[in-house]
Order: sequence, then C-alpha cells, then structure tokens
Amino acid sequence: MLLLVLIALNAPSTAQAASCVRLGWQPGGAHGLVALRPGERVVDCGGAVSTRQLTRVTAPGTGSLHTAETHVDGLLGLSSLNDGTLRSGGHADVPKLERRLTSMRRDVMRVRILLATILIALAVFAPRRAVSGAAAAVVASVLLSAVGSTSLTLLGLLTLLGSLVPWRALWLYFLAYFAVLVVSPATQSLALLGPHPWGGGRFYGISNEIETLLLAPALVLGLAAAPLVLLTIGWSRAGADGGGLLVYLAAYARLVPRPRLALAGAIGLAVLLVAADAATGGHSHVTHSVLHGRVFHDVWHRWHTSWHGLTGAWGRGVVSALAAGVLVWVATRRPRRPIVDAFLLAILVSLVANDTPQDVLFWGAITGVALWRAV
Repeated sequence: MLLLVLIALNAPSTAQAASCVRLGWQPGGAHGLVALRPGERVVDCGGAVSTRQLTRVTAPGTGSLHTAETHVDGLLGLSSLNDGTLRSGGHADVPKLERRLTSMRRDVMRVRILLATILIALAVFAPRRAVSGAAAAVVASVLLSAVGSTSLTLLGLLTLLGSLVPWRALWLYFLAYFAVLVVSPATQSLALLGPHPWGGGRFYGISNEIETLLLAPALVLGLAAAPLVLLTIGWSRAGADGGGLLVYLAAYARLVPRPRLALAGAIGLAVLLVAADAATGGHSHVTHSVLHGRVFHDVWHRWHTSWHGLTGAWGRGVVSALAAGVLVWVATRRPRRPIVDAFLLAILVSLVANDTPQDVLFWGAITGVALWRAV
C-alpha cells in the first residue's frame, strides 16, 4: 500500500515546453513556484523582478509547471527558467504545495530542537536507542511526507517508537528509505528532514543533515550493509550525494584489515562509481561536476560556502564550536572501538567534502556520543 502511495505521489504527466514566465498566478496558464537562494531574483518576460524565496509564476500551458531539476511537480529552480527544461501539464495543487513549503520553512528550527532533545536524552540514558533513533527520525519524516503530514508531534512519537527496534532491524529502515528515494524522490524532498527546496539548491536526494544522522546506524550494520548504504547515499537515482559517498567509503575503509590502503582505494572507487552512474544514464550535480571537469571549482565553492555557514551567524558558530569540542572529547576517550574511529574519520571527511559543517558537527556530536557509549 505504501509503495502505491509513493508511486501516486510521483506520477508522470503529459508535458509541453513552457517559456516566458510572468510573476504571480495569472488566469489561463500553468502555475508553479520558483525557489530562490538568497541574492537570486526572477525577471519575468515583462521586466518585473521578484526576490522572494518562493515566487509564484505563470507560463503558457495548463496544469502545473515542472522540471527534472527538482523532481517535485509545481516546484522550479531558477536555472530551469533559463535552460529550456521548464514544462507545463503537471498535476500538482500548487497553492497547497506553497502552504506546505511555507509550513516546513517555519518549522525548521523546531524540528531540529525536537529531534536534538530526543536524541540527546537517548544518548544519555539509552545510547543504543539513540543510534536507532537517528535512523528512525529520517524514516518517520518520510512516512509523514507520504501522507502529506508536517506534524511535529507525530514526528517525535514515531522517532521514539522507531528507536525501540533492535539494531538488526535497521536493515529494514535502509531498504525502505532506498525504495522511497528511487520510486518517489518528491516524498523525500517534501519531508520535514529533507533537502529544503526553499533554499533554491538541490531539491532531491540526501542532505548533509540526513547523511550525518544515518552514519552511526549504517556503521553498526557492518560491512555487509555497505553495498545497500552506498547505493542509497551516492546513486543519482537515490541519494545523489557525492560528498556522502566519500564520507561513507572512508568510514567503511577504516573497518577493513588494512585501512590505509583501503582509504586510498576508496577515493578511486568513488570516481569509478560516479563514472558508472553517468555511463548508465544517471544524472546529478555529482556526475555533471566530474564529467565536465568542475570538481576543483565545486570543491572550492563548497569550502567558501562552509566558511560562510560557520561564520554567518554568531550563535551558529558557538553551537558548532561546542559540537566540535564534544567530538574531540570522544576522540580522546580510551579504549575506543574501530567503529568509533570509522565514525570520527567519516565526520572529518564530511567537513572537507560537504558544505554545511554546522549540520555535520551538530548531529555528529550527538550521534557520536551515542555510538561511543553504545559499543
């Protein structure tokens, strides 16, 4: 039944090309929402300008506007207005989509406070449950998204219930999550824990926040789960997270008998996996970066974005510094299991490869303490 719901949420539509958008929702056209990054703007065919993070637009055609860039019917990125990929003929309820995105945007901090409270309490009093709870939070947010709910109360209850499962049951969490990402990427995009479409960046797949929350649960399943986890994280038709692929490969390399040699091989394997993905028709920001020789440019851009993320607000910097201190404390504990070393190495790689160090440090500190205490 859940699979049928997910397929329905991502049903294909008959589409036709659309161009020359007008700001606002005008009668006699196809409607959509353009998600903008700070500093971006939409200029319509009449010269009008908007800088709203969610801007209403109308273009020739019927139904809703959509594009492969977002994987969400009715939601557009700025580049889709300029590269000819904009299509009409979708079936989204665009006003309802706007209300849902607005609600999610308003509740971002509340979601983080709620989940942090739950996971910190579990890390202190029931660390094994905290590891399961990190994965349960991700699965709970997707389940709620599938039924169109943004209830924080339900998210908290489902996370607590999901934390009670034994570690071996985490296989089911990863299998279910992988199926959602492949069958209905829009379900993940509109989840309370998702890629945050209102930011105007990538609209689908796994974010750095989710990547970090799933790290400890993935490691406790051991090397046997590596193929499933790597597909979930890195495949362009699933998580599409190139930085996450490096992070998890580094962690798994630490768990094998010759970790230094395995770590060097992990980098080569990551490139081969991306190349194989692109050769079989996969398309994401990762395959585009590798195939067009933009890797160093994109890495530099990520470091610049990371620095701004850490220093853009003093409160964020303080929290990140405290989280980093917690991770250093975990790293100095003795004795320390190899699985904890693998976790810490992955966090270090994530700080280099990804562009939201505040998320990596925050969730890494909470789940890192839980993992160290649980094993």
